[in-house]
Amino acid sequence: MANLEYRGHLISVSVIYDTQNHYQLTPIIDIRRSEFIEVLNTILTQQAFNTVENATGFGFGLGREWVDERLSPE
Repeated sequence: MANLEYRGHLISVSVIYDTQNHYQLTPIIDIRRSEFIEVLNTILTQQAFNTVENATGFGFGLGREWVDERLSPE
């Protein structure tokens, strides 16, 4: 699991195999407020990658997007 603090939130990305053959990797993204352990949102995606690094990077991008959409002024 990899973690990134972003705009007062903690984005955690876990990477799992998306097939029984362990061929591709899919990120699972959890978002929390930095000071709390309660998960605000979990993002699941159908997107699959060949490396942990690519899956993790994509997961952090989705997490930052989610935080930005909820924190942006209306």
